[in-house]
Amino acid sequence: MKTLVKQNKWLLLVLLTALLVRIAVVGFQFESLSATDPDSYRAIAVNLVADGTYSLGADPTAFRPPVYPLILSLGIYLGIPHGIWVGGIHILFGVLTVLLTYRVALTISSEPVALLAAALVCIDPILLHQSILTMTETTATVLGILAIWLLVRMVNNTNKLSIVLTGVTLGVAGLCRPTFFVFAALALLVLMFSKTVPWKEQLRTNLLVGCCLLVTIAPWVIRNQISLGRPVLATTHGGYTLLLGNNPLFYEYLDQPLSTYGAQHFDRGVRRFNISENPSYDFWGPRAIGQPKVISRNEIERDRFAYEVAKYHISQQPKLFARSILRRVGKLWSPLPNVGSSNESTSRFILRLAVGGWYLTLFAVVFWFSVRQSNKWLATPMLLGIVMILAFTLVHAVYWSDMRMRAPLMPTLYLAAALALIPVSVEDGGSDGDLSTSGDNATHPNHKISCG
Repeated sequence: MKTLVKQNKWLLLVLLTALLVRIAVVGFQFESLSATDPDSYRAIAVNLVADGTYSLGADPTAFRPPVYPLILSLGIYLGIPHGIWVGGIHILFGVLTVLLTYRVALTISSEPVALLAAALVCIDPILLHQSILTMTETTATVLGILAIWLLVRMVNNTNKLSIVLTGVTLGVAGLCRPTFFVFAALALLVLMFSKTVPWKEQLRTNLLVGCCLLVTIAPWVIRNQISLGRPVLATTHGGYTLLLGNNPLFYEYLDQPLSTYGAQHFDRGVRRFNISENPSYDFWGPRAIGQPKVISRNEIERDRFAYEVAKYHISQQPKLFARSILRRVGKLWSPLPNVGSSNESTSRFILRLAVGGWYLTLFAVVFWFSVRQSNKWLATPMLLGIVMILAFTLVHAVYWSDMRMRAPLMPTLYLAAALALIPVSVEDGGSDGDLSTSGDNATHPNHKISCG
């Protein structure tokens, strides 16, 4: 009993720290929550409450996935000021991320490891920075670690509730960040190779999870069919995101290091898509300026055409495309934040260096863990974390990337770091009582998935 009280005391201290740190960060940068809406999530939420349509301007849209605007719209409907509502949910989701990291860690290791992993998540620079912006990273991160936790529970003790919760969570995560659909497919595929569960039984479970996922996203797909004339699974943003990292401007930037690449110049070229039906046309060149419109495209058609333009430039510049893959993966995993402006202040420069040092240290510890304790990556939560890392890296190797987009992967990295810093045998852990197993389908919560 005394041990349990002591454990809860330390956990409460970590959660209180997570709460206070996020309150301080949100409070200090409170104006950032209301000042900008870089991805138009708030604009969509306003339209949802005002006239009941998921739209940008006067037109229905699927350019952004629906989960985050729906969350924002609830605050607007309740009459809560935007900054207070977004700050509040980001603080809540941040604390839940810390708690879920702790719970996942307990399934494979000891209390000290779980507490250290949770404490490191408390102060992650990316997660703290994104908590002050009206963007999806905070929500995507809590959904990502929740998905891993539920998948572990499902493996340990398959029942109807765990299957439903897992499928619904994966569906909601995909409607927040479509990359989670790739993770869901890969994770269920990997679980098929678990030798602890007969493959036929795991296939049945996976099919049920898939059905729950499909039921979860069905309203969105049906809505898109009705409003846009096409059953869009995720968003109509894919073509734009693919083209953003595969176009003449970006390839020129790769080939000429002294050149610059900005979204504003890129967007001006995209807005000229209505002057030609030819994907090889140089929409960013001087000849395109002032050309008359010859075609009108709706959102679906613009997305398709963006894919065609991107695929054309990829096929024409395969070497630069290969280099762009390296650049995008490098941006995703960069330890150093981007330079904010050409006249960067000294304090901003020092802060960027500090963040870079933090992540270089983290990557070094994770690398050491991978070399010295590679077998621990086979424990179910760690393997699912690796699958998530692989899914995000593969997607952002082709589509546009930035270091903020690795936010959902941070809990796995900190868990690996905690395992490295506090060496405890995986088999010594598993103290999470909620993950106790029972019944014919139960397996030990610390089992490893052997593939092959």
